[in-house]
Amino acid sequence: MAIRTDIEPQREDLKYHAVKVGFMALGRALQSASHFENEVIAEASAWNEGFTFSMDVKHTGPSLVMQKQGRILKFLGNEKCSNADLIVEIQDLETAFKMITTQAGAHHVFAENKISVIGNIPDSMRLIRLIYIIEGYLFPKFLNKNILKRSPVMTLQKQFNRLHILTKGMLFGK
Repeated sequence: MAIRTDIEPQREDLKYHAVKVGFMALGRALQSASHFENEVIAEASAWNEGFTFSMDVKHTGPSLVMQKQGRILKFLGNEKCSNADLIVEIQDLETAFKMITTQAGAHHVFAENKISVIGNIPDSMRLIRLIYIIEGYLFPKFLNKNILKRSPVMTLQKQFNRLHILTKGMLFGK
């Protein structure tokens, strides 16, 4: 009797695809906001040209890869990038799913040791601040209370920026 060795771990397809789409939305939103949002531009300006970061779900999960090109952050896709300057690894698909669906914030997941960082700690803190800024745009206040320590004040200009990110940004990354 032969033993099969080509069996791969089973993925929860719905969660996998939700995380993949969530990473794509986060990447597109970061790219869009880096064109005009002063907070995003200021945070990203500290990174050198060509700085690359990757958020990966360990093992068989999806990824988010971005690179600083000029003054903008460019979404490069969902394929893992092992030579990125900063790699944020999320322990498992369940944790990533909770983060994407606003059930858990990055600070909560980090406190539970479900995220690890390969790279410079100040760069990882800058990335977390960028993600918090974008989450403020992507999610309404009632969802933000689960993931942000405090919801951002949404001025009229920020509401227009939100509309821009959720429409043109999500479709074209601009």
